[in-house]
Amino acid sequence: MANRKKKKMTKKQKEQRTKWIFTGIVLLIVFFMGLFLGENKQTGLTLNERIESFKEELVAIFNPEKEEVDQTKNQETTIRFLDAGQGSATLIQAEDGTTILIDSGRYEDKDKKIIQQLDQYVGTGGTIDLLIFTHNDSDHIGYGDLIINYYDVKEVWMNGNDATSKIYERVLDAVDESNAIYSEPKAGENKQVGPFQIEVISPNEQSDDDQNDDSIITKITVNQVIGLFSGDASQSIEKAIVEARMDVTADFILMGHHGSDTSTSQEWIQASQPEFAIFSAGKNNSYGHPGEEAINRLREQSIPVYGTIENGTITVTIHEDGTYSIQTEKGENLDEDDA
Repeated sequence: MANRKKKKMTKKQKEQRTKWIFTGIVLLIVFFMGLFLGENKQTGLTLNERIESFKEELVAIFNPEKEEVDQTKNQETTIRFLDAGQGSATLIQAEDGTTILIDSGRYEDKDKKIIQQLDQYVGTGGTIDLLIFTHNDSDHIGYGDLIINYYDVKEVWMNGNDATSKIYERVLDAVDESNAIYSEPKAGENKQVGPFQIEVISPNEQSDDDQNDDSIITKITVNQVIGLFSGDASQSIEKAIVEARMDVTADFILMGHHGSDTSTSQEWIQASQPEFAIFSAGKNNSYGHPGEEAINRLREQSIPVYGTIENGTITVTIHEDGTYSIQTEKGENLDEDDA
């Protein structure tokens, strides 16, 4: 994998820097005018104290990113499992605007529905703080190149397992030409993105060049609610993770491999103990997703299942107090009669 470019200062950031410098100069002039005209006498501060106070104000102006932010503060969060046909795309947005996108749908969608959805929920040209491509199959990196080109993507995660497809090459080119930070996270790494705590469960360093099994598996926590996202990882990977005694307990799971029977094993369900599960798949797809066996494994544990085939886009709203609500674009949750 070629080295990625380090993040550059964007045009917008340069404009903001110029504005901060101009504001600082104005404040500096006002400060010294007040200092020498005696307008600050009523404060009771000495000359050195006033200078130190002003220095702190300048630091806040020129380095706003240095301001301490309570990233653990609870805030309402919306998770949308987008109706991406026979693909996968999950949009996670906090009340403060922090946005994470996991996968970008299937490239065969001529209507580019994923772009329409992001325009609606993120805003044309809006910011995506973290874009995670769980692996490099075309139904997960879809229009990833357009997303990187059309939106202000701050950081991109990929699994580091090269592919030969044209869409993969287009995504790499888009990353190289962007200002986004590029990373290949491994198991055990943790990252805070706004209010989201992200724990990387897989892959580890031992790649077997299998895109599905090298999927980036993450646990994402907000307001003490945990989601488990496993890409297309198979039961063998699930088993290895469980046997390694990694904590995969979660309030909900995105079923592996679009609900395929080859994922979401009994061991995975017992280890994660989800309150509900979701799969993303296209109607009348040729793969037979979701698999009846996988759905039944969840039903046997009385775990509700929602799917984009029956429900369209599925929206999970996580409230500040740690409770959540589920809203579907159409239909109800998959029950015994929907098999």
